[in-house]
Amino acid sequence: MTSPSPASAATVRNVLTLLASRDAQLVAGAEGLERRVTWALRMRARLPAFESIRGGELALLSLTQLRRLDETLPHLLQTLHREGIAAVAVAAPSIEALGPEAEAMANRLHLPLIYLPASAPLEEIVREVITFVASFRSEVERRATEVAQQLMQLSVQGVGIQGLCEHLARVTGKWVVVQDADYSPRWQVAPPTAQPEGLLPINLPPLQDEDALRQEGLARVVVPILIRHEIVGYLSLIGREQTFDYQERLLLGQVSPILALEFVRERERSEVESRYQLEAFFDVVQGNYQQPEEMQARARLLGHDLTPPQVVVVFELSPQQAAPLAGTIAAGWSRRVREELLRSWPSAWVVAEQHRVTALLPLGNLRTGGGDSRSDHELEQALFSRLERVHSRIQQSTNFLSTSAGSSRSPARDESDPLYSVGVGRIAQQIQGLGQSMREAQQALEIGRRLFGEGRLHSFARLGIYRLLFHLYGHEELTAFYRETLGPLLEHDSRGGELIETLECFFRCNGNLSEAARAMHMHRNSLLYRLERIEELLGQSLEDSELRLSLQIALKIRYMLQER
Repeated sequence: MTSPSPASAATVRNVLTLLASRDAQLVAGAEGLERRVTWALRMRARLPAFESIRGGELALLSLTQLRRLDETLPHLLQTLHREGIAAVAVAAPSIEALGPEAEAMANRLHLPLIYLPASAPLEEIVREVITFVASFRSEVERRATEVAQQLMQLSVQGVGIQGLCEHLARVTGKWVVVQDADYSPRWQVAPPTAQPEGLLPINLPPLQDEDALRQEGLARVVVPILIRHEIVGYLSLIGREQTFDYQERLLLGQVSPILALEFVRERERSEVESRYQLEAFFDVVQGNYQQPEEMQARARLLGHDLTPPQVVVVFELSPQQAAPLAGTIAAGWSRRVREELLRSWPSAWVVAEQHRVTALLPLGNLRTGGGDSRSDHELEQALFSRLERVHSRIQQSTNFLSTSAGSSRSPARDESDPLYSVGVGRIAQQIQGLGQSMREAQQALEIGRRLFGEGRLHSFARLGIYRLLFHLYGHEELTAFYRETLGPLLEHDSRGGELIETLECFFRCNGNLSEAARAMHMHRNSLLYRLERIEELLGQSLEDSELRLSLQIALKIRYMLQER
């Protein structure tokens, strides 16, 4: 089908051609000849002179009638222009009888003023114009139905939403935009005849911001795309304001249900693909496969290469917050986490659920800074640093300040903001090690939350001895060991001492007395006195390696037992 004629509705110019047989002449307002004419009305013998004006009508009257109503033609032209009349035709003895003031007013308003001979049968002319306009509308409806049928055939052929938009842009000569329910543009197609200076702005204004479109010299006709009374998107035609008419609105109403079918198909296809991705992902991280080669091939078909070293990372909303958190907020959080992970690891395999996001992060691109000889420890350092940056961006985008490793949580966090933690497994050099990395990420999440609280990154590799102590949490042996080892110091400090703090700083500085003294802002001799007091209370020397080990383990247990 060729592009439809621009004259998809009757214009004042068309009507003037029709009235040429009645000796009609254009007197003024030539700039309004392209106005659309939707109907015709004749002036009544009593006020109000015209009724039921909806805009776009051709108003017909006689100068004699006008004078009987004690009305002037310039004033009537102003009134009818405000009502949206398309043109005014006046039966008069001569063109001069209309007067120069009326001519000047029509030119100023760009309102076509048409002269008719005084003998013109206005009632017949009204019927002729209405019939003429109706024939245009019938043709428009036929064209709209034809285009809709073509689009339905294309939909059956599987061209997709993009193909439908391209065809619609071609036959209407306008830009076609399909947006999601949240007004995010999904598809934008320009007409083939678009000139460079008339191209649609790359960043569309919001759907409801018609003023921004007008500043670009554009107008928009929009209809919702509905699936079972749910708005899933919007379909818009965008073009120069003077080119819109009845056809666009009629056409969009017929095309919207066709696009709704495409949305249903896309949703079903996406759900199937997501299910395959989800099943394959958890088969990988849970080791549900017979041959590694077969699993690698399956992952490759889904677009993921599992040959480089990988790490499993789990982002999870706080269990206390996940249930009451609004579904849209939780879904927005998981989408944001996915976006940020793919931004830093474009080849990552990310599975987003409403309250949890699990990812396989390839470490190949982390080697570029230090070469292939970088150790696992260096890779884990680089990985952790990058994850901290991802964590920070997610926090900023969700409008709350929480903690990353080593910082305290902000008390100003809004309770409605998503609060989550991150568990990081250790590096898996081969696909067979991904199951272990997954278990480690989950353990890091569980242990880290219990010991250090929510809103942090918890790396299994960094938990150290806590990985062992955590599984003894709540056992009597753990508490007994803690009290037997640190009991005398705890009793001393309960009366106002600081020996536990001194011992922690001493170990933190690896036994370096000068460094420990500086860290505690005290003289070296004062530190020595405290260490001697510790040895006196414990009855053993701190030079004893077994005692040192026991004390350090007991201090870790103390941290675990403290209320966090």
